[in-house]
Order: sequence, then C-alpha cells, then structure tokens
Amino acid sequence: MGPGEFLTGKGLDVRPHPHIGLSTVTYLFDGELQHRDSLGTDQAIRPGDVNWMTTGRGMVRSERTDAALRDQTNKLFGIQSWLALPRAQEEPPNFVHHPAATLPVIEASGAHVRLIAGHG
Repeated sequence: MGPGEFLTGKGLDVRPHPHIGLSTVTYLFDGELQHRDSLGTDQAIRPGDVNWMTTGRGMVRSERTDAALRDQTNKLFGIQSWLALPRAQEEPPNFVHHPAATLPVIEASGAHVRLIAGHG
C-alpha cells in the first residue's frame, strides 16, 4: 500500500468487510492505520509494528485513518500480505499485535533487518 499522502481532512476508509479462511499480515513503513474487527479489537498500527489477523470461519474488519490524524496531511506506506490457510489451521479466529520494540532486529554485513514473521 502506497507510498501515498492524504491531504488535510482525508484518509483511508476501508469500511467493515468480511474475510474467511485466511490470515493477513500488516506492516507499515510510514503512517498509521486504525484496525477494528468483530472480535472487539481496536488497535492502531504504526511504523515497525506487525498485525496478524486470522479470520477462521469468518470475521469482519475495517481499517481507517484515525480522525485526529486528518487535521493534517498524513502518509501511508506499508505491506499487507494475505495468506490462505489450510482448513485445519483456520480456527480459532484471532488478532495479534506486535509493537516494533518487541520484534527482533538482525544486524549483519551492514544490513539492518527487522524480522516480522518466522524465527531468527
């Protein structure tokens, strides 16, 4: 997603919509999104954070720019990957937020890598 910039008063408005049988992994380089879902989750995702959502047999979510951020221009740049799940791994539906500070960082050969999935 992006990179993009929303003018003052504007933002991303992905209205509530259903998902089934998959996981989404969201990682932002810039900007902020507010994730809400039918499990009751209400979570901001900021640069460097990772959100994992597993939908199970069905879940509804929305992603929006928070009202407070619309008072100024705001940017959005990130990755959202969708993973199809084998039926045996669809349940239970859940949402897990990993703040940037909790994710491993690997420094090697001049590279700075933040691990967002798997094991280091």
